[in-house]
Amino acid sequence: MSLLILMVLSCFCVVFLNKKDQVVAVINCFGVWSAFSLTYWGGSGVSWESLSELFCVDIYSSSLISLTLWVCGISIMVSSALVNLRGTFNLFWVLVTLLAFMLVQCFMVNTLAMFYVLFESTLVPMISIIGIWGGQFERVPSIQYIAAYTVGGSFPLLLVFTAMELHSGSSFMWFICSKMDFNWIFWTACFLGFLIKLPAYPFHTWLPKAHVQAPVGGSVILAGILLKLGGYGITRLMMLFSYTLESFGIFVIVLSLYGSVYGAVMCIRQSDVKKLIAFSSVSHMAFPVIGLFSCTEVGLVGAYIMLVSHGFISSGLFVLCGISSELVHSRKIKAMNEGVRAIPSLGFIWLVMIMANLGVPPCPVIISEVLSVVSAIALWPWVFVPLALYFVLSGVYSFSLYCQLTTSKVKHKTEVLFNEVTLKDMKAMYLLLYPLVEVLFKWDLWAMA
Repeated sequence: MSLLILMVLSCFCVVFLNKKDQVVAVINCFGVWSAFSLTYWGGSGVSWESLSELFCVDIYSSSLISLTLWVCGISIMVSSALVNLRGTFNLFWVLVTLLAFMLVQCFMVNTLAMFYVLFESTLVPMISIIGIWGGQFERVPSIQYIAAYTVGGSFPLLLVFTAMELHSGSSFMWFICSKMDFNWIFWTACFLGFLIKLPAYPFHTWLPKAHVQAPVGGSVILAGILLKLGGYGITRLMMLFSYTLESFGIFVIVLSLYGSVYGAVMCIRQSDVKKLIAFSSVSHMAFPVIGLFSCTEVGLVGAYIMLVSHGFISSGLFVLCGISSELVHSRKIKAMNEGVRAIPSLGFIWLVMIMANLGVPPCPVIISEVLSVVSAIALWPWVFVPLALYFVLSGVYSFSLYCQLTTSKVKHKTEVLFNEVTLKDMKAMYLLLYPLVEVLFKWDLWAMA
């Protein structure tokens, strides 16, 4: 509760500053909020610290709260350096701050009714960002896709929460501990909305459309935070309904295995860097699904390592895509090649982020992948075959992307919009890489023992 009060008071003070100082003040506020959120990290396990009658946190929610505040601050920092958001930028940081406020509440609430309301409310600022600063005319159909998938997929969940409210008289998460046997229809109603939010295959089609139309800051928030709401919601409902491994979970795991391979194949076929990163997210989000539905502690730890690590890595990739595309006014790989080759430091940062996305040691992604593979093999040894195919394909598209960005047969002087990348852009990349080191040394933080 104290974090929410601090956020409100800080924003109230920022309003009285002049417009030029507001951006710097808001970025600094997000840094202070992120540091303050670390006080909620109470160690491993599921022990709860009651903050008020409405809010309480554990290590799963507190880690995602810190991720939310950190990535939202980076989004504002990066967007303030881009040309296409200048002029109406004050409205942008207001929407991002409002979205961060909703997300923090969503990760802290302890009633299902409030969780559902906040889960759906986060859609409004995101749609506003895409609608106002979307780059192309197709942003309206992409908004319709996001709204239809998110609202339509989570409507059965609303029916479940309503039935629970009528049956038990309360939607308080930790007073409800059901031991009943549920069928496929119930589990589908509970998890469908969250699987769409992740997104899990075959409910992924809205994500590439949203990323292509969203501005850089919107893509950073969408990939870095909003997708993680799906994994968090699945975790909470599994705890609530005492979910154990069932045929429904095995079916979801099979779909996720196919989706990881499918996403890697689609990455190989892309010429648009934003679409490539979006399909890469589809592939990576298969691992949290496999880990969570395996119902093992190893899988749970692997799932949250991937959720947190992917939040920083995918945000960094979208920041790099925004920087490189502004240099040449194009998101195509061949066109972006000119801007990357003109600035050698940019090519090095691309190499680091592509290696982190691939899971090259010591990046924490490799820990998540190993733990998820172990949890999946415990269910069925032949699961290793599609996973091995995914690892090969992910190496192919990662190596291909870097080679296309940094090498060229055409020998002529490149023409770019700017002579150099600003210090603010590089600072954002460094601030996204630093938390990955923390995750690497604290990877067992989400273990229950």
